[in-house]
Amino acid sequence: MTTSNPTPTPQSTELTAAVILIGNEILSGSVKDANLTYIAERMTEIGVRLRECRIIPDEEEVIVDTVNTLRNAHTYVFTTGGIGPTHDDITMRCIAKAFGVEVYRDAATVEVFKKHYGDRATDATYRMCDFPVGAKLIHCKTTPAPGFSMGNVYVMAGVPKIMQDMLDTATPNLTKGKPIVSHSYTAFTVESRISVAFEEIQKQYPQLELGSYPQRIENQPAVKLVARGADADAVVAAGDKIRTLLTDLGAEIIAMDVRP
Repeated sequence: MTTSNPTPTPQSTELTAAVILIGNEILSGSVKDANLTYIAERMTEIGVRLRECRIIPDEEEVIVDTVNTLRNAHTYVFTTGGIGPTHDDITMRCIAKAFGVEVYRDAATVEVFKKHYGDRATDATYRMCDFPVGAKLIHCKTTPAPGFSMGNVYVMAGVPKIMQDMLDTATPNLTKGKPIVSHSYTAFTVESRISVAFEEIQKQYPQLELGSYPQRIENQPAVKLVARGADADAVVAAGDKIRTLLTDLGAEIIAMDVRP
């Protein structure tokens, strides 16, 4: 039995996304994830709010349950990892199970593999030609092995370059939301000096996300203050207040960033 999934529409008040990073190698620390930031940036560009990310092992029950939970909670779900030729690459089969469909071998992909790999292809290689029935394949230039989508779930490789290529291929077909803009200022100061006044700015603009991020620059304490949201006028106004706050404190502003 399958569960329903949301149908994204241009009229949606908020488009949201979740990311599932699949792989024991990430959880063990053997591999450092390099995909989440890229996905987050691409979603920001098209006005989709990335609301959560889960890192899970290569275990069937966990993958199936996580996919079904998140695909019913968000407009889009993006998975990375587990679609290669090895025994622990089980993501494709798990997606089929989550949607309650069978697996088939795509003849067109098999022909592409024959031309690309020739005698180097093995039975394991051709596992990457298997997809859930009803899947839409995501072809990219980096590899002959496609990713795929099922409903609102986009299944991509874990290798960063390939994942990025697949996401860039899929993105034009996604429903776009209201652009998310941000203004940020980085200054030499500490959070304890700005926290009270910064909280007051947040209260004035509850529709925005305001964040404070301490760091060290040139061996000095610094803070990056960010105003972010879909209300462009409010972002500009909040940004002006942040700049005034820092100026009134006598903090040296060393960077400003406006996006988009």
